[in-house]
Amino acid sequence: MTGQPAPAEIHKSPSKRRGLFHKGKHAAQPAELKALAHQMVDALTDDEKEEAARSSFKYLWKSVTSKEVSKELLEERDFYAAQMAMRHLASKKGNVEVALEKLQNAIAFRKEHDLDGLRLCFSADKLDLDEETKERYSLYREKLSDRMTTGRVYVCGYDKQGRSIYTIYAARTRDFEREWFLKESLYNFERALACTERETGGLEECITVIGNYTGFQSKHAAPMSISHEFMNGLRQNYPGRVKHVFLLNTPTSFRFFWSMLKPFIGTDTRKKISFVGSSEKQREQTFRELVTVDQAAPWMVKGGRKTKEFDAEEYLKGKNFDEAFD
Repeated sequence: MTGQPAPAEIHKSPSKRRGLFHKGKHAAQPAELKALAHQMVDALTDDEKEEAARSSFKYLWKSVTSKEVSKELLEERDFYAAQMAMRHLASKKGNVEVALEKLQNAIAFRKEHDLDGLRLCFSADKLDLDEETKERYSLYREKLSDRMTTGRVYVCGYDKQGRSIYTIYAARTRDFEREWFLKESLYNFERALACTERETGGLEECITVIGNYTGFQSKHAAPMSISHEFMNGLRQNYPGRVKHVFLLNTPTSFRFFWSMLKPFIGTDTRKKISFVGSSEKQREQTFRELVTVDQAAPWMVKGGRKTKEFDAEEYLKGKNFDEAFD
């Protein structure tokens, strides 16, 4: 016995622990489901296959920066499209017909909301774009830069499995302008997925959501129509993408909002939601199992080292899309 405290556990990328960082290796999938997923992909048009594959940011970046459509790129396209198909297939218990319809609806959702553009807009200077696209990306940069100054939601840190942490500061809500409230939320959700993909080398597909409701009042609650639209969008188009949801220090004023929102949240998702009180003991019990001290904010665990004040300029312009805020 030395009398010295044990050293704090420090996060190490799962992909580096397993020697798979950016090697493109993925966990094995059940053979039968894989075959059904490829059957679903075969039913898609080439444009749908490309859009589905681009749900992987790694593939999206390779696709938009490749000078030619090689055989290797097409094989990767089909692989990542099958990954998206697999998630919808799993959510529908192997029912191919229903899963295919859901997959095609999700592909349409991605195009409707221009998720490629949201993810690429801050890298426009690295891409060969036409004038219309440049103008659209410029608008996206302007809107996101303005909205994100409050730090309402952003990606900060990773849990012990390398899943990125989609962090919500509920009391920092500024306004509820529908289109860009939703786009800001989707931008950060997609960024969290990209960060997980990079951090784990594709071994994990899920993210962790942690909402800090300290200081939350009824005026911070989004209109039910917007909340419903966002939650339903996640439910229909992102199956199997959220591993845990922790809501910390929710006040009494949140209960009415929650009672209205709860029916719109899927049964499986509701099982993943945990309410965490304000006591240090409860927070420690919850978050010590989830995250190492270097990846935690002080309000998660005692001694948490994520103390840097959010800087939207650094987050949006100083980091790659698949990197979390330090």
